[in-house]
Amino acid sequence: MAGPDTAVRVARESYGPLNPVVRTAEEGVEAWSRYDTPGQTIYACADPVTAYMELLAPYRTDVNRERRALQPIADAMRMDLDALWDQIVAEWDEAGTMKASWRPRAFRDGRKLYTLRFPDGWWIDITATDTIAALADLHARPWPTTEGPSDTPLTLAHLTGDDRTLTTAIAGVLRERVTLDDGSLPMGIQFLSKHGHPRGGSGVCWAYWMRYADNGLPEPVEVSVRSVIGEDDPDLRAAQSYCKFKSR
Repeated sequence: MAGPDTAVRVARESYGPLNPVVRTAEEGVEAWSRYDTPGQTIYACADPVTAYMELLAPYRTDVNRERRALQPIADAMRMDLDALWDQIVAEWDEAGTMKASWRPRAFRDGRKLYTLRFPDGWWIDITATDTIAALADLHARPWPTTEGPSDTPLTLAHLTGDDRTLTTAIAGVLRERVTLDDGSLPMGIQFLSKHGHPRGGSGVCWAYWMRYADNGLPEPVEVSVRSVIGEDDPDLRAAQSYCKFKSR
């Protein structure tokens, strides 16, 4: 696939958008992102709502589940569950502590929305039938998974799933063993956010392998815009609405 003209990425200002954690082959992959490989990988999205969703979704709250967890206490106190919840939230507000289902302001203030322009090159569409077929040719032996080696034929569910042992192994094969028709190496992987596409956005994401930085060379990725993330940012509010929480 041809690459994006621009993409957006949310990152901590103290680190900047081009300074991800360096992965090593000796460490476990449980904490890795889906298409990380040894070296450095950054992720960017086609639209801001998707970028915010990729960041915020792990903090998604389930108020109903939290309330249900209080049911034994409500029964012991012979109180209605909703009344107990309202009392707890009121006490938090009175004490001046963080409200239920809110993220602290530092969560937003410490990050910026960056616009990136990647160098010219080609990306692998992880959802393409050609990609699945090529992986079968590139890796004839069983694939590693968290449950052990598997010779089950790969499907889209495997390529886009949450088994980091498998997806990072797939990424490693695509990064190290694929040479494209024009003799170039793939820039990275194009994929659809597992959170879908938001209203007005495509939900398309890219995992970019930082080959230049890994080889001690300056990265050709251009950072063209650094935007402060405001409390009233409509894209942030949309993502927060999907995740059912707010931030100050």
